[in-house]
Amino acid sequence: MREHGRSGLSWERLRQRADLMAAIRAYFAACGVVEVDTPSLRITCASDPHIPVLAVGEAAEPQFLQSSPEALMKCLLAEHGRPIYQLGKVYRAGELGRLHQPEFTMLEWYRPGWSMQNLMDEVVAILRLVEPAVTQVDTLDWRSVFVEHTSLEPEADRHALAQRAAGLGVSRQLLETADPRALRDLLFSHCVQPTLGQNRPVFVTGFPAEEAAFARLDPADDTRALRFELYWAGVELANGGEELTELDAWRRRASADLEYRRRAGLPVMAIDADWVAALELGLPAASGVALGVDRLLMCALGANAVGHVMPFARD
Repeated sequence: MREHGRSGLSWERLRQRADLMAAIRAYFAACGVVEVDTPSLRITCASDPHIPVLAVGEAAEPQFLQSSPEALMKCLLAEHGRPIYQLGKVYRAGELGRLHQPEFTMLEWYRPGWSMQNLMDEVVAILRLVEPAVTQVDTLDWRSVFVEHTSLEPEADRHALAQRAAGLGVSRQLLETADPRALRDLLFSHCVQPTLGQNRPVFVTGFPAEEAAFARLDPADDTRALRFELYWAGVELANGGEELTELDAWRRRASADLEYRRRAGLPVMAIDADWVAALELGLPAASGVALGVDRLLMCALGANAVGHVMPFARD
């Protein structure tokens, strides 16, 4: 337990954090990617129902600490069409544990004109800032690893998915109320994720369309999204892909997310008018990614928890 008035980190760990931040900034400066700085407090937030948003202020008119700078970065992308990054704090409600803190450091960046593969290659370059020995990162298919580690097809019915999840110590109430999408997410996080990247980091691609978030669907197969996640030692480090640029498709996904939130009793916020405006202005074809800096440092140093590489982490 951290003592009051103490950061909980050695000077060496503080220097390692500082060195990583400096290396990230130096890398992007050398590549001509400009650092930007967007507000942390807004009247709306990410619609993704899997992200627990942090509301502050009056309950009747809440504002939200941002879980990602994505929306306003896309406004800048639409306005200027240039590569940008942001390195700063983001917030998520109720997240506290080995891999979670309610306030943490995120690196998010966007590359106009880049494919998903181009961006994945650059993610490897960022990994090498802390672990030069990372020379190769494998790529695995989402469907293949799901089947391998759950012994179920993703299209299995709700009963089969719930039966498989029942052996994971999940509450009966959750099993009775969760829909197939939630059950697949649960099985992936419990059965698949811990196995990923144990020898070296790995990408997972080929996510189903319903897990596309705000990534484009694959033109060659619209059942799959042009989206990737990066794992190292069973830890999710990054989530990225080719950006969705069509306003109507974005509205459908955002509306579906908000409806899911309503049904689940989660906080519901307004459709993000800034994001809509960016799409109306014309978001250029681009790829973008968000990477957890604390988790990256944790994995690179072999620490057991993100709190072991963050000053003043909560217990």
